[in-house]
Amino acid sequence: MKSLKVGGVEVVALTDVEGAFFGLGQIFPGVLSGQWERYLRRYPFAFADARTLYGRVGSYLLRLPSGRTVLVDAGIGPAAMGQGGSLMDELSAAGVEPEDVDTVFLTNLHGDHIGWALTPQGEPVFPGAWYVTQAVEWEASESYIGAALRPLDALGVLELLDGEEALSDQLTAIPTPGHTPGHSSLLVQDGGEGLVISGDVIAHPAQVTEPTWNIAFAMDKEATAYTREMFLEWVEADGLTVAAGHVPGTGFGRVGRDEDGRRAWVPLDETGDGDVPTEEVRHGGNAG
Repeated sequence: MKSLKVGGVEVVALTDVEGAFFGLGQIFPGVLSGQWERYLRRYPFAFADARTLYGRVGSYLLRLPSGRTVLVDAGIGPAAMGQGGSLMDELSAAGVEPEDVDTVFLTNLHGDHIGWALTPQGEPVFPGAWYVTQAVEWEASESYIGAALRPLDALGVLELLDGEEALSDQLTAIPTPGHTPGHSSLLVQDGGEGLVISGDVIAHPAQVTEPTWNIAFAMDKEATAYTREMFLEWVEADGLTVAAGHVPGTGFGRVGRDEDGRRAWVPLDETGDGDVPTEEVRHGGNAG
């Protein structure tokens, strides 16, 4: 399932790169190897092998009923992580050219979310778009991005948000800080249906059961774990679909309960139903 509908909003999953990026001990330095065993069985698609994560750098394309086209996150770019990203090809396959994009929403300003924001010459890759992120994220980014995005401000195409703000009738930015100071997720609601694009709140399916497991790049690990717990409580209670850009495939899933009554990731298969390969997990929340 490459795309799904949330009321009248089409959400298309895009992949810039996908593969075996990190050893488990490297990306989750606080987790012992034996703690991964149950998740290797439950989520084989998220592991290259017993010691290596299989991950994704993904984005999401939103087509709104108004005709607006929104891109959420901008990948690693044309040359990073030892390879070039495929986001431009993915957009083209979806029938979208760079000039068609009205808004680029950046959940955070780490390098794997901004790679296609600017050309090497400092021009916007998406020439007709507003680039949107949280003000606190922009202000804090000098410590880890610095001048990489500064041309957006100089060109007058930067829009900074102050906490929870609506971007349209269907889209609302929701602060989810911790991974970075101004990290935010994007809530999509229309026709009584809801989906939230989670950025780096969920980087691996195991974190749904183990919310205190932080990746090495989380800047404030205590705040990240707290935000993740609150996020999971929210999406389960409201029955929201989640779009997690670092989960392989499409990243579409829901929060359910496993055989022990603990929260678990329920990936959506091609029919839109939860499909966990080896262990029974039931849907949580109120949405069908």
